Amino acid sequence: MEEVGKVGPSREVERSWRLLPSERILWRGTPVRDVPRDRRWTVVPALLFALAAVTALFAALLWLSGIPAICQMAIVTSYLALTGIAVALAPRYLLDPCEYLLTDRRVLWRRGPLRRSIDRHAITLGRIRWHRSVAGVGHLELVRAVPFGPLARKQRLVLHDVKAPDQVFALVRGVEPSPHSGDPDVPLASRLDEGEDLVWGGGPDGWLVGWRDVVTALGGVIVLILGLRYGHTVAAILLGFEEFGLRVQSWTWVLFFLATGISWSVMTAIGGALVWHGVWRARALGHDTEYVLTNRRLLIRRGRTELSVDRRRIVDVAESPGTRGSINLYLILDAPHARALADNGALGSLTPPRDSVPPILYEVRDIEGLRDLILARTSQPSEPLRDAA
Repeated sequence: MEEVGKVGPSREVERSWRLLPSERILWRGTPVRDVPRDRRWTVVPALLFALAAVTALFAALLWLSGIPAICQMAIVTSYLALTGIAVALAPRYLLDPCEYLLTDRRVLWRRGPLRRSIDRHAITLGRIRWHRSVAGVGHLELVRAVPFGPLARKQRLVLHDVKAPDQVFALVRGVEPSPHSGDPDVPLASRLDEGEDLVWGGGPDGWLVGWRDVVTALGGVIVLILGLRYGHTVAAILLGFEEFGLRVQSWTWVLFFLATGISWSVMTAIGGALVWHGVWRARALGHDTEYVLTNRRLLIRRGRTELSVDRRRIVDVAESPGTRGSINLYLILDAPHARALADNGALGSLTPPRDSVPPILYEVRDIEGLRDLILARTSQPSEPLRDAA
């Protein structure tokens, strides 16, 4: 975390960020360098390169067979390879040059000439996604969500790869960071603000998987079945080549084997990953989910993702049936200067995915007592909301 003094460098920062004369800088920073990228920045390029390799092998097979379609296949191979390279290099140009600034009024984000900001007093919720392998580093997502219906919109600002994102979020909320902040392995109850008291704690009590997880797992099963059928068909074709006088050592046989083998490997890997994601991973994250209600906030942690909602943003709750007699409890949130409720899936036909950690308490019991605790106005006002009132 980079502190900014009140004289000297802060003057230059104020001019470069075009701050208002009355704004006071509280913190500024940049993404932490040389940390491993999120898996999407490696899995997607790997998939594109695998498809490019398959296309190139089939192009070579057509060339050996004398079929005049190699130019089209070569173009597709080039497109896939270039797309994979572009996706692999994208974080270097989209994320690394970012700069972040926190003032007593706004949170600002900048990348080159692009500049965005969000009013601290208008933030509906904050979400932290801790890095999977680097301790004390994570993404901080600040959301202002109003309203729902045909005018639905959401203002979202993400500070990528920030050091101690919970400390930064504490500054955004106008409170002193906890002495244990910066360590995602410490339980939420041990990282509360000074003067913040624990009111209730719990976790999901049901099957721990949602309908999206079930659909994902079923999709993985279908892909695995197709992959097995594809592998059986290709194996029969390869074994039948010798009957037509094609030797196993020939280039045609080798190219066909490599192209179909990579295709089969990609299909089975995708199918297996979908099944794992929809069953084992979903249940593991369900067991690793906790709900914490304090006199100031409602906190949700699922795996390495944490959600924080100020209790004064919660104006009502909605219910839907869960599994094993449990209830899904939706938080109806409000935003200042808008007075339009963000439904967060409570009024929609499709619930948000659980991995995004929305403001929903999945599969909880004792709803009556929990509702009364959530809607009880016992939280103390923090600085940003007091200014917005």
